[in-house]
Amino acid sequence: MINLAAMHRVRKHPAFAEYFDFVLPIFWPVVFWSLLRMADLMDARGSREALVIVHWWGGIDITYYGDPAPSPSAYRPTTPTLKAWDDPCWSTSLPAILNTNDTHRLIFPCVSGGFEGQAFALQTPREGMKGACALTPHADTS
Repeated sequence: MINLAAMHRVRKHPAFAEYFDFVLPIFWPVVFWSLLRMADLMDARGSREALVIVHWWGGIDITYYGDPAPSPSAYRPTTPTLKAWDDPCWSTSLPAILNTNDTHRLIFPCVSGGFEGQAFALQTPREGMKGACALTPHADTS
């Protein structure tokens, strides 16, 4: 026996109202029974959505089942592969002279204008020359 109060609540629900509008009122119990059967089939299959065909007499055919509902235990947050930037493992043990803003002058002296004016000057560039030619030539002693 069909519960008429339950059928009336389902008929007023926005998700199922179109199914009842498509069918003649005499066949509403068939639509209600078909919706219950469809819900049981979807629960047994584990899917959340389905593509259905509603017949004029109230029958509902499931033509396509949607993806299964994900398991609540399936989500695992990813563990970070790198440590946070404020972690002490990112600290350096380089000498203080390499930690200054003038490091590029020590590593690339010719591009930076040579060693002129610095306390650790090794060589001075020749007048009027730039780049690699700015250093004084040395004899090959190898």
